[in-house]
Amino acid sequence: MKITYFNPMNGYEKINWLTHPTGDPFADVGGLVIECLQEKFPDKDIFQLIEQVTDIYVSHWENNLHSFFLNSTITHNSNKGKKGVEKTISFYKGLSKEGAREVGYCRITGQYGSVFQGARDNHIMSGSATLINFHHGFENGIRLSKEALIRIFFVPLGVEQLGNKVAMVLSNNLEVTRYFVGRRVQNNLNDIGKKVSKSVLRSEFTNPANALFDYARMCIEDVQTVLHTSQDLENNAGTSLNLYHFTNFGASPTIDLYTLPATVFSFYAACMSRYRRDWQNFIYRQYTNSKFKNASFDPASFSWANDKESYNYDEFKTWKNRVLEALLNDNHKIVRKAFLFHSKRHILNFEIVKIYQTNIRNMDKRTISKIKELSDFMVIDRSDDDIKKFIARLNGAKNGNVLRGLLLKLMDRNYQEGNKEPLFSLEEYVDYLFPDGSYWAEIRDLLLIAMYQRLHEIDKKVAVELEEPENEQLH
Repeated sequence: MKITYFNPMNGYEKINWLTHPTGDPFADVGGLVIECLQEKFPDKDIFQLIEQVTDIYVSHWENNLHSFFLNSTITHNSNKGKKGVEKTISFYKGLSKEGAREVGYCRITGQYGSVFQGARDNHIMSGSATLINFHHGFENGIRLSKEALIRIFFVPLGVEQLGNKVAMVLSNNLEVTRYFVGRRVQNNLNDIGKKVSKSVLRSEFTNPANALFDYARMCIEDVQTVLHTSQDLENNAGTSLNLYHFTNFGASPTIDLYTLPATVFSFYAACMSRYRRDWQNFIYRQYTNSKFKNASFDPASFSWANDKESYNYDEFKTWKNRVLEALLNDNHKIVRKAFLFHSKRHILNFEIVKIYQTNIRNMDKRTISKIKELSDFMVIDRSDDDIKKFIARLNGAKNGNVLRGLLLKLMDRNYQEGNKEPLFSLEEYVDYLFPDGSYWAEIRDLLLIAMYQRLHEIDKKVAVELEEPENEQLH
C-alpha cells in the first residue's frame, strides 16, 4: 500500500496512498476516515476495517448507500444480507491479488501500476460504465488504483445527510477537514454502540448556507489550529470551507458546490470571537420563517415569539437567513442594507461594519475613518432639526452627483461655522471618499449607518423614516 518516491528536500520517502492527501475531495475524506479508524483500532489491517465497515453498512444501515454507490455489491437488490457482505469483501480483497490486469496511471493518486474500473457502483460521481462516451477514450470507467477505490468505500462514514442530498465538508486547512471527518466517524461509532444508527448521519439543517456557517462556528469554537483573535485577524491562516452537496442516486446524479471564502470566514470569526453578543443581536434578527406569523425578536432571551409560540436559537437556526445567504453569495447590497436598517432601530457595533468593509469589500481604513468624521460632524452638537435634514438629504440621494453635492455643502457649512481645518481635503475626497471603482451608494449608506450608531451612543432619538426596499423584511 506504500509507494517510495524521491523528495528533493528529504530524500526517499514512503507514501501511504490509503491516507495521503490527493486533492480529490472524495478520496481525501475516505482517507481521513481510514486514518481515524486506524487510530481507534490499531490492531486491524485495512481488510479487517473493510469488513467492519461493511458490517455497518449492511447490518446497521440495511444497505442504504444508494446516494453513494449505484447497483453495487451492497446496494443492488440481489445483494442483500450476508451475500452482499461476502461479495463486497471479495471485491476489495481481489484488488490485491496477482494476475492479469490493466496497468496505467491512477486518475486520483497519479501513481503508475495496476488500475481498475471506477464507475457508479464503486466510485462517486464518476459516470456509469454503460455510458462509455462519458469517459476518455471510450473506456468503461475511470481508471483507479486499489488504494483509491478502497478510500472511496469509506466515504459514507465521514459525511452527513443535508436535506435530500449528502453533504461533504472540506477545507484548505487539512486540520479542519480532519476535525469534521473525525467528528462524524466518532458520532457514527457512538450511535452504533447505542444501536440507534440507521443510516448516514443526518444534519439538523436543510439549507446549505446555514449549515456552512454552523460548520464555521464549530471551527472557531473547537479547532485549535484556526485562531482568529484580534492580534491575528489581518494575518489569519486564510481558512475556507467547501461544501459538496451531492447524490449519486438513480438517473439524476447531481453535485453542487458551496464555498465559504476565507475573507467571509475571517469576518465571521472576528464577529463570533470579538463581538459575539453584538453580532448575535444583529444576525438573529435576520432569520425568517413564512410559517411563523406576527413574530418579533426578543433581545433579552435571544428568541423569536408571537402570541402562541416561542423559539430559541436551537430551533430557529434552521430558518432562512437572508444575510448569511448574502455573505455566501457575495451580495454586498443586501448585507449593507441589513446593517443600515438594523442601525436605525438598534445598536450595532460599528466595528462589525468596519471589519466587513475592510476584509470583504477591500475598503481603505482611511475611508472608514473619514466617514466616521463626517457622520460626527452631522450629529455632534446639532439640533434635532439639523440632524433630521442631514439624514433626509442623505437618504434622498438617488445618484452620485447628489451625494457629492451634499458633501460639498457640508464642506461649505464647516467653513461658514469658522472651523480652521477643512472637513476633508481634495486628496481625501478623491482617494478615500470617491476612489476609482467605488460605489457612491455604499458611501451614502455607511454615512447613515455611522450617524445612527452615533445617535445610539449619545442616546438621542430623531424620528426620520427610511424607505425600506419592496419585498424586503429587515428587522
